[in-house]
Formats: sequence, structure tokens, C-alpha cells
Amino acid sequence: MRPDDLCPFCSEQEGCSHLFISCPRTKSFWASLSIDFSVMTHVHDIEQLWIANPFLEPNQRMRTTVLTCVLWNICKCRNAKVFRGEDETNAQISRRCYDDLRLWSHRCFSSSAKDKLIEWSSFFS
Repeated sequence: MRPDDLCPFCSEQEGCSHLFISCPRTKSFWASLSIDFSVMTHVHDIEQLWIANPFLEPNQRMRTTVLTCVLWNICKCRNAKVFRGEDETNAQISRRCYDDLRLWSHRCFSSSAKDKLIEWSSFFS
């Protein structure tokens, strides 16, 4: 958070729910993934995001991994703006998601999990 608690993208009050769900910058990224939060009106905080399953992934472990990757890279986008004054594109965020999931696939113990992470990484390419 910045000392003034304002979002670096839109100057609204910054918080987890704002950063990951309601900020126009984040909404733009979700939309670039063809995820429409307007149909998920019940998602108002970060905890509900885990339950909403925006990627429609049936496997809870995989769903958690993909969502963690996306949220991590949204944070990195925010930090690039705050600390380096850089405005990252949706393509840059997606590319980092792709790279992270590929990297994480090398840490999988099962070939099915590895294959699934590689499949999900392709979603971001």
C-alpha cells in the first residue's frame, strides 16, 4: 500500500478487494482473459474469489494454483507502477502468468499435474 492508501491506477481507496477485483486496471486484465466479473456479483472480497472459481477449473488444487499465479502477477503489475512508474500491459501480465505456470510445472511430482499446468500456461499465451 502507498502511504496515502490510494490505488496507483485509479486513486480509489486501495485494499485487497480493490486491487484484485474492483480496480478498473484489474478489471481490464480479467476482461482480457474473457472473465466477466459483472456476472459474479457475489464476489466482493478476495475470499469469495477462491470460491467463485473464475477459471471454471474443477480440480481445487489446480484452481488454487492458477488463481494464485494470476493474483501474484496482478500484485507485480501494481508494484511495477508504484516502484518503477511502469504501466504494464495486459499482455505483459499474461506472459508472466504463462512463464510462472511453465516454471511451476517443473516442480510437479505427477505427470498429469505437469501436463495440466502446461495446458493452463497456454491459456495465457
